[in-house]
Amino acid sequence: DQVETKQEGVTNIINIMATSEDPKLAQKLANTVAEVYRDQNTKERNKRIIEGRVFIEQQLGLAKENLKEAEEKVKEYREENKFISIDSETGITLNQLTQIETAHESLKRTIEEIDSILKRLKKEEAIPEKDIKGIYADKVGPIFARLNSQLVDLTLERDTLLLNFTKEHPRLKEIKTKISETIRNMIAELSDQKKTLEGRKDNLAGDLGRLRSKFSALPEKGLILARLQHDLTVKSQTFSLLESKYQEALIKEAEKVEEVSIVKPAIEPASPINPPHVYTTSFIGVIIGLIIGLIMAFVFETLDTSIGAIEEVESFLKVPVIGIIPHVGFEEIKDILLEKYPDRKDEDILRRNARLVTHYAPKSTLAESYRTLRTNIQFISLKNEAKTLLFTSSSPMEGKTTTVVNLAMTMAQTGKRVLLVESDIRKPMVSRTFGIDREPGLTDVLLGNYEWRDIIRTVTDIMTGKMGMEDIMLTPGIDNLNIITSGTIPPNPSELLSSQRMEEFISQVREEYEVVLFDSTPTLTAADSIIMGSKLDGVIIVYQVGKVGRGALRRTKVQLDNVNAKVLGVILNGLKAEISPDFSDFRYDRYYSYGEEEKTPSKPKSWYQRAKQKLRDVIRDIKTIIQG
Repeated sequence: DQVETKQEGVTNIINIMATSEDPKLAQKLANTVAEVYRDQNTKERNKRIIEGRVFIEQQLGLAKENLKEAEEKVKEYREENKFISIDSETGITLNQLTQIETAHESLKRTIEEIDSILKRLKKEEAIPEKDIKGIYADKVGPIFARLNSQLVDLTLERDTLLLNFTKEHPRLKEIKTKISETIRNMIAELSDQKKTLEGRKDNLAGDLGRLRSKFSALPEKGLILARLQHDLTVKSQTFSLLESKYQEALIKEAEKVEEVSIVKPAIEPASPINPPHVYTTSFIGVIIGLIIGLIMAFVFETLDTSIGAIEEVESFLKVPVIGIIPHVGFEEIKDILLEKYPDRKDEDILRRNARLVTHYAPKSTLAESYRTLRTNIQFISLKNEAKTLLFTSSSPMEGKTTTVVNLAMTMAQTGKRVLLVESDIRKPMVSRTFGIDREPGLTDVLLGNYEWRDIIRTVTDIMTGKMGMEDIMLTPGIDNLNIITSGTIPPNPSELLSSQRMEEFISQVREEYEVVLFDSTPTLTAADSIIMGSKLDGVIIVYQVGKVGRGALRRTKVQLDNVNAKVLGVILNGLKAEISPDFSDFRYDRYYSYGEEEKTPSKPKSWYQRAKQKLRDVIRDIKTIIQG
């Protein structure tokens, strides 16, 4: 069931339309909404009149008590001193004093009334126009009355829209802004009036002081009687003024302002206005959905600034792609691990094992990708005489550490003496991956606290860490792998890495090992990798396909070129078939390597996948034509 409202043209008539499966319920719903809205409107309008009457009633009670007290004082004084005449001078002075004090009291009362209005405005309450014209007509002025009329109209429009929309609706937000602006203008107008009245009140207070000083010079008894008589006159006039306003308020309250009336009640409909058209609606929905899907796919592909194809990366960076690591989700690697190690239920252990996929799942397609990468890097290193290699990326979370760790494992498995250096001393992850202590490490060597040979982690340290003997024995060659962890995280990483001791360390380990791999920071987040890149034989950029835009990748290459770092190639990490056409026909449903029996047959691509690939090909052709 739902209720809708709509204004009838430019009139003040509101049509209420209720929709329901039951015609009687629809009729009752529309009539009930109309009646509730009318009653609520009447209640809100009269609430402010009642508040004004209560305020005057309280002031009237106080004025009545003050008047009675003044009358008693005059009576007692006359009886005690009999009759005391006041000469003409005293009479004139008394008359002036009475007039000024009456005016002063009237200004004071007006300021109190303005303060009352300001208090209500700060609560964002509209003041009824009839209230303005009655009680405060001579106080607020035409500007304030016009602003208040706008506020009343905006409040009613807001309450009407709230029947069908939430507060986040654009029109409601616009009305809210106008209400706040109108209230600020009303507050400013009243504040100016109040400031003017307070100035007049201060002037009258000065006149009162002078007249009272003059009046004090009159004969003592005559002065006392004159003061009592003056006080009685002022309080009598105040009481009369409040009593008059109180009667006006009672009349307004009795009128019961009712601005909303029901012109025509709802009647029970004879037939439905929107009979269901299930098949037509479903067909239209399917067509619209397909069109929107194609448009969104086109837009997303056009706005995508990442690089997917191998040829695009090589053409864009002018360096070769030396390895492709396919995307594999943790849950899928977890299934493989649980098949081999069903007793391992700890999530942290499984995640750490998943990072070392070449060790724990050596026959998987992912592990085979790292071995292919190893072969390519060995060939490039031999060609460029590079023994010390730095691994970096454009931004965090691109798989840089996972790549260098698995590469180190595969190189060690070939019998080479490999040193893995955790030179990302801002956010070290190598030590966490192997489950070994981070301290002491590289920073302690650079600070002169240790010799580098004293802090090398060997297979014994790995075995006493989070990897047990059973894990160590899974694949051969891990004893060829040495690790130097980051050590204590310093406050000045860049200064340490650019020091003379760092250059001496690099020179010594180059002579000691066949391959030295450095895991470094992302290039665009810290200068560490730029500093290290200029000192080592080669730099390899790890790029997670689809994560980083081509602009960031270009800045990474440019910054490395600026320090004459030798970029040997790029590794495409996390490559998905839906991102790059190079993997569009590559299937690794269960991640078994070539030559192993597949446990589940590969499924052919669906029509949606084929259509999506076709759309990508068309968009790529368009881009090529534009760029050409």
